[in-house]
Amino acid sequence: MTTLSDPPIRLLAKFEQLFPSSAPQILVQAPGREMWAAANYNGKAHCRVYSAESDAQTAFSYQSAKRKQTILRRPLPPWARYIAGVSLMIDVAEMPGVDVVVCGDEPTGPRYDFALGILFGAFWQELNGQSVSEAELIELTDRVRREYVGG
Repeated sequence: MTTLSDPPIRLLAKFEQLFPSSAPQILVQAPGREMWAAANYNGKAHCRVYSAESDAQTAFSYQSAKRKQTILRRPLPPWARYIAGVSLMIDVAEMPGVDVVVCGDEPTGPRYDFALGILFGAFWQELNGQSVSEAELIELTDRVRREYVGG
C-alpha cells in the first residue's frame, strides 16, 4: 500500500499506543489536505476509527452506517459522520474490516469533518488499488454532506 515519506509522528505514536505489536499496513494522506490515516485489517465486519487529536473512537459497519449508527446502535458522533457517509457512498469493490487512526492539521469543526470525508475516500480508493483525483473526492464528500450528513 501507500507509504508516506514523512507521516506525522503523532499519527504513528497513537497507532503504536493502540496497536503495540504491529506497524500500519496502510498509510494514506488525503490529496490536498493535511489529513492522514494509518490502518490495519482487523478481520471483522466493521471499521473502527480512532482520532489522534481527541482520543475519540467509534465503530460502524456498512449496515449500521446506513442507519447513521455505531455498531452498538448509538448515533454516530458528529466527527465520524463524513467517514461513515463516504464509506457508504463510495464505489469500491472491497471494504474489509479495518482499524484506522486518523489525524490532521485542519481546523476543528466542519472543515475538519469534511477533510475526514476526503481522507476516507482516498483511504478506500488506496485500499482497492484505485486512483482518484482530489476533485472527485471533494465531489463525493460534498454529496455526502448534502445526502447523508445534512439529511
